[in-house]
Amino acid sequence: MTKTHTFAKKLQKLTLALAIFSVFIQCTDEETLPVYRKRIVISDSLSLPDTTQSAAVNVGDCTECTYVVPADSVVVDGKVLGLKPGSVICLNSAFSYGSLEFHNIVGTAENPIVIKNCGGTVNIKATDKWHAVKTQDSKYFRITGGNGAREYGIKVQGGEMGLKLDGLSTNFEVDHVEISNVGFAGIMAKTDPTCDDATIRANFTMYDVSLHDNYVHETGGEGFYVGNSFYDGMDRECGIRLPHEIKGLKIFNNVVKNTGWEAIQVGCAIEGTEIYNNTIESYGTRNKEYQNNGLQIGSGTGGSVYNNLIKNGTGNGMIIMGIGDNMIYNNIIVGAGSNGVFCDERYTPGEGFKFINNTIINPARDGIRLYSELVPMNTVVNNIIANPGSYDTYDNTRSKDDSFVYLSSSEVKVNMSNNLFVFTPDDVKFVNPKTDNYRLKPDSPAINFGKDISQFDINYDFYKSKRKNGFAYDAGASEF
Repeated sequence: MTKTHTFAKKLQKLTLALAIFSVFIQCTDEETLPVYRKRIVISDSLSLPDTTQSAAVNVGDCTECTYVVPADSVVVDGKVLGLKPGSVICLNSAFSYGSLEFHNIVGTAENPIVIKNCGGTVNIKATDKWHAVKTQDSKYFRITGGNGAREYGIKVQGGEMGLKLDGLSTNFEVDHVEISNVGFAGIMAKTDPTCDDATIRANFTMYDVSLHDNYVHETGGEGFYVGNSFYDGMDRECGIRLPHEIKGLKIFNNVVKNTGWEAIQVGCAIEGTEIYNNTIESYGTRNKEYQNNGLQIGSGTGGSVYNNLIKNGTGNGMIIMGIGDNMIYNNIIVGAGSNGVFCDERYTPGEGFKFINNTIINPARDGIRLYSELVPMNTVVNNIIANPGSYDTYDNTRSKDDSFVYLSSSEVKVNMSNNLFVFTPDDVKFVNPKTDNYRLKPDSPAINFGKDISQFDINYDFYKSKRKNGFAYDAGASEF
């Protein structure tokens, strides 16, 4: 019997074992579930399987691959396969893949291991499975479906999780992947703390995560769920366990539509976070209270959120509960089902939240609502807020103008100036809101209305035009 035949028989047994195991798992919210750590052991003595038949199906496009994943694979283990930094793992478009796990995929910063499609678009369907793709004990790797601006060479459907990047995975990039019709999260990137000391903050940090140019839609829960939601810890059998931090997180150029819960939710991203150039539409379709926001910056998260378009959801356009050093600028928020922005403090050692040059249109409630009493000073300057839905709802205890920027109490300290508050979007004189063109017409009152913001180093607007472009800064996300 050949080694290749032996390997195939072992995988066949593993597939059966996983199928039986999956029957006993019922999937609900990730944060409330016990942690199941499935350890699948494949003998280190096995040699690299013969994949010449797999690669031969699509000659030409798959010849650059170090290893082509067979159609019936369940686990791809880099240690067993002897993969080195710079190796290329290929998913062949001629095959139909089910649920896949990638273990011990370990490259280097200079030579990451790449997981990619070959021969055309690859389909991964994981009906009634816990995940479609999972990584474990892996670092310095990239999952990519192509290089084109709107090319999605890997398409993932089904499973409670589309991509589940956990098991102490770190230093990774995911791009040009389409994920749809999943029971819960499209992309989940975090390792929740357990009683295993390897999972807690003192012993593990997730570094340098880049999630970009993906298309995530039709999800039961979040589109992106990155980092743990409970920075101050989770109660486990062994006591309160602190989740790991993330340092160096970038989420950009993604399209996120029709998510049951938040479109993008980030927590514990303590340093170097940037969330930008994302398009979010139809978020919170299940309208679950506290889980229906467009973009959520959770506790323990710092950094910048800019140049995002957020449209038409059931909850807040943004909910900001970061560490208080957060810069929120050049965002366009349209048709929020609650407030355009809701800001509250959780873990907040920062100097204050900053909302600069955002455009907020037709929120069902207030434009910006600040509950952030604990930071030294909030900043709200150069924003456009049009037609807040709560304008006519306040009685004598509140001014109608509070519907534009609402402060929870006199304890909220805020530097607020040069914001353009108008009753209708037409008063701003946008070029064409019907086509999402929120540039300013030459006679817009927002032109030269803004305050000098040179100290914040905001040099471009939502449309990548230079800011400023006149004798003064303009208000809103677009510079005329």
